[in-house]
Amino acid sequence: MMTMPIKPQSQHGGYTELSLWLLPAEPIKKRLHAIIQGLAEKYDAVSFEPHVTIFSGSSDDDKTASIARGIVKSFSPFELTVLRLDHTRNFTKTLFIQFQESEIARSMFNAIKERSERPTNYVLNPHLSLLYKAIPVAAQAELCQTLDVPNGLYSFDRLRVIETEIPLNRPDQIKRWRTVFESALHQP
Repeated sequence: MMTMPIKPQSQHGGYTELSLWLLPAEPIKKRLHAIIQGLAEKYDAVSFEPHVTIFSGSSDDDKTASIARGIVKSFSPFELTVLRLDHTRNFTKTLFIQFQESEIARSMFNAIKERSERPTNYVLNPHLSLLYKAIPVAAQAELCQTLDVPNGLYSFDRLRVIETEIPLNRPDQIKRWRTVFESALHQP
């Protein structure tokens, strides 16, 4: 008989997970933050730090921080290649930058998954969200055509662990994100 992992309950309903984020390096970080802030103001949404979720699952702070310390020692800063600006009806992917599949990001994901004690259904799909807000599909499509988002390579140089509530579908949940760990990736 298979047992399911116990998921920490959120005091606001649902449960919590810890997510490991890649944070962009300067100067692209500043540019992305300005885009996110501008969209949040325009659409009365919550602003947040630009990030790519590399892994997410249930765990405790100490175990996940230990995994994250090992990851930052094992990986150097690396780049992801922009594919396109895209949108979905999913709250956390209202408007996002889709990146090309990356061998380094896949290696990092696999290393975290191997070190995790609890199973997860998280699927690596490197993207960077720019807006969390339910807006009409026509407005999403228009943003994809008109928003000035830098193309090319984005460098990522930090790893952050965030506690978040699942399912993530309301702005007040974003305001309650809690940082568990943060560090620069290993500099060769």
